[in-house]
Amino acid sequence: MKALVIKVGGSMVEDMRKVFENPRLSKPGTHTIYVKTWKDISELLSPKRLELLAYLIKENGENVSQLASRLKRKQEAVSRDAGVLEKHSLLEKAREGQSVCLKAKYKTLEIRLSSA
Repeated sequence: MKALVIKVGGSMVEDMRKVFENPRLSKPGTHTIYVKTWKDISELLSPKRLELLAYLIKENGENVSQLASRLKRKQEAVSRDAGVLEKHSLLEKAREGQSVCLKAKYKTLEIRLSSA
């Protein structure tokens, strides 16, 4: 698994320019998501979605009903949150038999603030 960095207020173009000028600044194995505001990040990473991600990082590969039971949440809510997280490439779904297993795509999640 890779590491995920979420930058609030950062500039992808500026980061790419810096890496182009100095390739040693590149961080292989890291994926970066850029968001403009804290509102954007709070919609993407609600407390329940963060709880789901944290659980999947530790206990990777459980189906939605198992997760709902372990996290004491409704299956529909876990499924809805998993859909949002999958849309933003934070987790992946894999069919195993008749059930769908959720797996974290990253082993770490880091949020960075930017003055940009």
